[in-house]
Amino acid sequence: MSLPTGTPQNGSAAPTVLIVEDDAATRRLYKFLLTNGGYLVLEAEDGLAAVELLAQNHCSLVITDMNMPRMDGMELIKHIRSVYGDLYVILITAFGTPDTEKNALRIGANDYLSKPFEFEELEGRVRAFFQSRSQSVR
Repeated sequence: MSLPTGTPQNGSAAPTVLIVEDDAATRRLYKFLLTNGGYLVLEAEDGLAAVELLAQNHCSLVITDMNMPRMDGMELIKHIRSVYGDLYVILITAFGTPDTEKNALRIGANDYLSKPFEFEELEGRVRAFFQSRSQSVR
């Protein structure tokens, strides 16, 4: 679990993304690319670490892997829905099936990506979320 310098605390309107991914190299790559895109990025290595970060930090969007130790992405989504209501969640998996996608959306994922994918696809979905959010605030 890591916090970037200058991480805003609860109540901030900064475009903050939480990446939940047990593979450190993948997590660092997502963080690097999203940080270069202008987003503040928080990291967690599994769902339990994400729960801790969410309790202490304002976050606008969560990108979570599905298969992780301690608490997987589906369990994390259920927790987010019960505690944070409408927090936007993108679920990513390398082991997806059409049923996996249906189940993820049914329990509360807002979006779903199957690995492998081009990073631009993920970045485009993140950008579209923040653009739609800023337009709805106006």
